[in-house]
Amino acid sequence: MRVTTAMLADSAQVHGGKLFILGGGFDTIRTRSVPAVHKALSVVMVVEVSPGERETNLSIEVTLMDEDMQSLGPRASGTLRVGDAPTHRPGQQSVVPLAIPFYDLRLPREQAYVFRVTHQEEELARIPFTVLVVPRPPT
Repeated sequence: MRVTTAMLADSAQVHGGKLFILGGGFDTIRTRSVPAVHKALSVVMVVEVSPGERETNLSIEVTLMDEDMQSLGPRASGTLRVGDAPTHRPGQQSVVPLAIPFYDLRLPREQAYVFRVTHQEEELARIPFTVLVVPRPPT
């Protein structure tokens, strides 16, 4: 299994084997103060699954880490199982879109963060972003 694309989005969903992304590809969350609570965001990925991995249970875990790569608690885990489609040529990879939502995400400090994606303790991707405090302009 290999991640070919990974990003953050305001919202995303998979329908009919396609990704529908709203507000994707950002790397900075601007806030007035910290700790900040981000109401909703999605970790969006495209995963390639090899023919030998089809019809098996593939575990995936997405964990929010701080800039020192310490887990902050929020995580999502699940199992991906890709069937063998009759349209696949021998040896063809399966392309699987994923959208993993996170709600009420607590971001304690102004710093760098990363969503770390793993499969059986092997890192598949890192999706970095920064929380930046932007004070209100004086009135």
